[in-house]
Amino acid sequence: MTERSGGDGRPTLGILQVGRPESGVRRYARIVADELAARPELRIIEADAGLLEGRAGGLGRHGAAFRDAGAEVVLMQWNRRGWGRGPRSVARFLDFRRAWRGPLIATLHDVFDRPRIRDRWLMPEVWSLRMLGRSADRLIVHSEVEVERLRGIVPAEKLRVIPHFVEERRLALGPAEARERLGVADRRVVTILGFIYGRKGHKPTVEAIPQLPEDVLVVYAGGPVAGRDKVLGVVKQRRRELGIEDRLRVTGYLSEEDLEAWISASHLALLPFRDLSASGSLSTWIAAGKPILVSDLPGFREYDARVPGALRFLGEPEPDRIAAAVREALAGDLPEVDPAVVRLREELTVAKTADRYLAVAEELRGRRS
Repeated sequence: MTERSGGDGRPTLGILQVGRPESGVRRYARIVADELAARPELRIIEADAGLLEGRAGGLGRHGAAFRDAGAEVVLMQWNRRGWGRGPRSVARFLDFRRAWRGPLIATLHDVFDRPRIRDRWLMPEVWSLRMLGRSADRLIVHSEVEVERLRGIVPAEKLRVIPHFVEERRLALGPAEARERLGVADRRVVTILGFIYGRKGHKPTVEAIPQLPEDVLVVYAGGPVAGRDKVLGVVKQRRRELGIEDRLRVTGYLSEEDLEAWISASHLALLPFRDLSASGSLSTWIAAGKPILVSDLPGFREYDARVPGALRFLGEPEPDRIAAAVREALAGDLPEVDPAVVRLREELTVAKTADRYLAVAEELRGRRS
């Protein structure tokens, strides 16, 4: 248990951190916690439960610590990878909830569509979600699309929408310098950022590459989720079969310095997703102000509605459409920094996100179970 800022008489928020330090959800939680801890008008108490794999419980001590430290509201993140699947996630959460009975806000990540009855009623993870919905006092999602996806699973009156923040990102290298350093000064760079897995469109993009001009380099800036490298295997096999080894680069896991270099070097950000919950990679591209090409999903349309024209749309994430949309984007006068994307960034700062969390917390302050 760490007290990030002290002082009696100020609103006291508890923050429970769970999961792998390198995960996107954990990074999201850390950035929000850092912003809240910088507010002199708040008292922040933070507990790090770390990896929960292999443990059924063990979180009760953190709940008790929040209680004993005088927390008024506790914030936590919820996703399948952090808490686990099925009964184990329930056991872990209930271990915490038995000790912490005060107001609880849970941010839901990876909220995908569940169109089938089986997905909404028979899957163990959805029962974990239903249990969480009954127990938490407020549930945070990142879009109105996610509100609709949760209809009938969690109580609608508990849901609040807080858009995924866009952090401030100052790139150390300019675009030309980054391309020179990476050895791609003579290429036009189109990048898919983040973990490689099925929903993000890596497989159809491989098939699209032969239809692109030969000077276009497609970069998969990231690697697979630990233990889930099937999509990467398919990508590498198709790269060999299509003879495009010099036109598709897979970087693997990147240091922050190398990640920023590829972001700066990119002419076009590509997000040909089949489905969308909150997207940390989209937020990273918005932070960098790069031109962004996305598939036509309601979640992306919500972002574009905030600043019309900030995103470019390719339609369905199929190889022909991906190739045509990339060609069209590169044929125009693409700016290194897109002014519309910059305006969108200003709507989604970390500070504004923290303000939105505090507004939800204020709804619950003073409540006692």
